[in-house]
Amino acid sequence: MNFREKKKLLEEKLNILLSEEQIEKFEKWYKSFINYNSHTNLMSKGDIEVLFEKHVFDSLAINLWEDFKNIKTILDVGTGGGFPSVILAICFKDKKIIANDSRIKKINFIKEVKEELDLSNLEIAYARIEEINPLNVDLIVSRAVGKMLDVYELSKKHLKKKGKFLIYKSKSATEEIESFKKKYDGFNFETINYSLPLKENYERNLVILK
Repeated sequence: MNFREKKKLLEEKLNILLSEEQIEKFEKWYKSFINYNSHTNLMSKGDIEVLFEKHVFDSLAINLWEDFKNIKTILDVGTGGGFPSVILAICFKDKKIIANDSRIKKINFIKEVKEELDLSNLEIAYARIEEINPLNVDLIVSRAVGKMLDVYELSKKHLKKKGKFLIYKSKSATEEIESFKKKYDGFNFETINYSLPLKENYERNLVILK
């Protein structure tokens, strides 16, 4: 994958400007991901073919959220193969990213890529999220893990007093928001819609609990 060819797309669609150093790190990350995935399953073969469009671009869509610029510490619950944790760590060196997962084969890859790319802003939390002592972060994110209410209840203790919770969703998540409101009164939600750069129409949403 040639990330230099993707640079303009990220600038135009997500207002992300990649430096030469970041491009080189993405190229190294891609080779490591493909190599690791060849012997330990991180992602299906079909998704590998759209790795940038469906996973890297999607992870970076968080930059569409205006308040993201003010965030300093991020906990990624159930990071899997490093989406969005590793991708955010490469692009936003000023933010501390904590990658959480309870599956050792996923964590081993995160450890490997952290060392290889010298991602000093990336930390690793290997455990079930509810078993970890409070981490006191500005933002919790979750992508392709579970329902909003379930993830929130397991991870909310890690938020600062005025911390935010953001979940990536393929649909508008109207039903999930309504279920959330039935249990927790007084919360507001912001939804940001965007499309992935695929041939077919593939809409995604960022749902932010405020």
